[in-house]
Amino acid sequence: MKLMDANTMQTTQIANFAFSGVRPDKLGSTEYTLVTLVIDKTGSVSGFEKQLLAMKQAVVEACHRSPRADYLMLRSTEFNETVREEHGFTELTRVDPAVYKAPRCSGSTALFDATRNAVMATNEYARMLSDQDFSVNGLVVVVTDGDDNCSHYTTSDVAAEVVRGVQHEWLESLNVILVGVNASCYSGQLLAFRIEAGLTQYVDVGDATPAKLAQLAQFVSRSISAQSQSLGTGGASQALVF
Repeated sequence: MKLMDANTMQTTQIANFAFSGVRPDKLGSTEYTLVTLVIDKTGSVSGFEKQLLAMKQAVVEACHRSPRADYLMLRSTEFNETVREEHGFTELTRVDPAVYKAPRCSGSTALFDATRNAVMATNEYARMLSDQDFSVNGLVVVVTDGDDNCSHYTTSDVAAEVVRGVQHEWLESLNVILVGVNASCYSGQLLAFRIEAGLTQYVDVGDATPAKLAQLAQFVSRSISAQSQSLGTGGASQALVF
């Protein structure tokens, strides 16, 4: 992946995990939207992991074409019962979507843990940037095909993180979008998670067809663009219609 070298990246330990990001003094702009893609790689995803990979690549490709590309930073994670960071917060222009690989799917669904990980890392990295006088907002997109069944943390733990960065004024705003793919039978549980954790939006994509996932890629890239454009307005972008 065309990412920064080790001398430019830094690793931060927070709570029970670590995340990485470009050192603030190596960044080229003064404002950024921090985007995190969180993709399910549990055993039940094994039938359509290649389609999810294509969706993620399409999101990155679309963002490369955005007029706001120079003001976007991207972190990518995958999860089953644990969370794996594919790469940390990196300037989008340095991320080559062609090198993402389809995950090896197995295990259970620690949905709450993965969401908390993404939001907590966003808050902490935003704090580092804010301390250096960067303007920052954030967007987290969590894609899953099922309900949580093995997390250590609760919806209340996620909710506390969702508001923390904005309350401390490290982030101007934060949108967290929960996406269900092949998850119609869990829509009640996922909608309850959205409400209890204070997430911005729940989107039920339906079946994991190429057409639906292409539509999802367009929706995510539009949501990223809208949130980036809202930076400096004092609030978050409005939730878009899938």
